[in-house]
Amino acid sequence: MSYQSFRDMIVWQQSYDFAKGVYALTRSLPAEERFGLASQLSRAAMSLPARIAEGQRRRGREFSKLLHFAQGDAAECETYLLLIQDLFPDKAQTASQLREQNAVIQRMLGALAYSIEHPKTKDAEKLSQDVQAKEPVCVPVNA
Repeated sequence: MSYQSFRDMIVWQQSYDFAKGVYALTRSLPAEERFGLASQLSRAAMSLPARIAEGQRRRGREFSKLLHFAQGDAAECETYLLLIQDLFPDKAQTASQLREQNAVIQRMLGALAYSIEHPKTKDAEKLSQDVQAKEPVCVPVNA
């Protein structure tokens, strides 16, 4: 599994689109949330594609480590999106769609990390193929 650029990776593309969707959502939150929930969610979402890009350049163990950090960022995003669903009912549908997209990204990150950590197993090869074959899940940026 070799990529010329991190931009070729479906998981990076998905996380990049997810970050754009998060930014659209956070811009629509009340102004008093700008330095609270919106800021925290935006930072965590922005970290996803950044960690994947950095890891792809470093390769090997460092890549796996950064993918695990990205999984933590994705879990953080899930928590903030749940809060938005509960606190802002008018944003619940968009937050739910982003949570679904985030869940796909989390599975892809796990599969990619496993394939890096276990490169010679059949399961890793299948997981790697599954990561590349996933149909993109997109949330409109103007949500």
